[in-house]
Amino acid sequence: MYDGDNPYGPKGALAPEQIHEIQVYRANHEPGYFEEFYKKNGNRKDLDLVDESGTTPPQLTRESEQHPWVAAKDAPEPLRPRYLGDWIKRGPDGLPPESLETLHSAAQERHFAIHHDTVMERWKQDASHAHEQNPTWETETEMHESKAAYRESHVRMRDASEAFGEAVAEHHVIPEHYPNAVPEQLDGPLNGNDQFDQVWRREDGGYVVVEAKSSVNTELGARNLPDGRRVSQETREYFLGIIREMEDRGRKNPSERELARNPRKALRQGKVDYIVVKGEKNAGRYTGYHMRQFDISPEGKAS
Repeated sequence: MYDGDNPYGPKGALAPEQIHEIQVYRANHEPGYFEEFYKKNGNRKDLDLVDESGTTPPQLTRESEQHPWVAAKDAPEPLRPRYLGDWIKRGPDGLPPESLETLHSAAQERHFAIHHDTVMERWKQDASHAHEQNPTWETETEMHESKAAYRESHVRMRDASEAFGEAVAEHHVIPEHYPNAVPEQLDGPLNGNDQFDQVWRREDGGYVVVEAKSSVNTELGARNLPDGRRVSQETREYFLGIIREMEDRGRKNPSERELARNPRKALRQGKVDYIVVKGEKNAGRYTGYHMRQFDISPEGKAS
């Protein structure tokens, strides 16, 4: 760390890894730094909030409240889920024509978005390399244009992938395994954070909670608990963490409060199926899904 007002020194003096190391140190030891940039559980307040380095401090996590904060990327693997049964795998055979057409369309949108994103990423890399080799105002303009185009294409690719995964759950998995289930309206943040992908009310009064992934290769996500510990999706701890977020939002939104209360009650009664749905690999035509249920009983706590 440099002396003075800027502990990072002049621009370019430190590698990104060194900057992150200083930021983690400051979060642990410098009064006010953690409060300025982080929520209580180590999540960043705003990805656009930067310190003197000009960069956003890294996501943090910790083993317990008695342990120091560390960068999430340097932490051990989060607590993993336990499973109920093996993967269920299905192809598209037997789907109603209208459902199959919807899924083919969603698969095609995802396929095109991924291809376009790849092209934009290559353009960004080539433009940045050209500007580094022979900088002119033209190369600088193209570099900025390519970066902006790639940001837009990456958002479209993410949205198309998420839409495909959710379409697989809605039009194939739920009708096949939970006929007559009714979707619940979700009123969480538009960015999808701190909420489930889908919640369905079963005929017996229980619930199906869905985490939807666009591909069998998509890994489970993770989140920080209130004490800063990091846990994987599909664990009891993760499930209850989302419920707590919904209850917090429910102080201002009655529908969120009601939606949080009902699955929590059903969980105590053993009437919640918490599942992950993954779309099968495809090249723009729907080819089926993988589904698995996770054990979120008290005995099935992650480890």
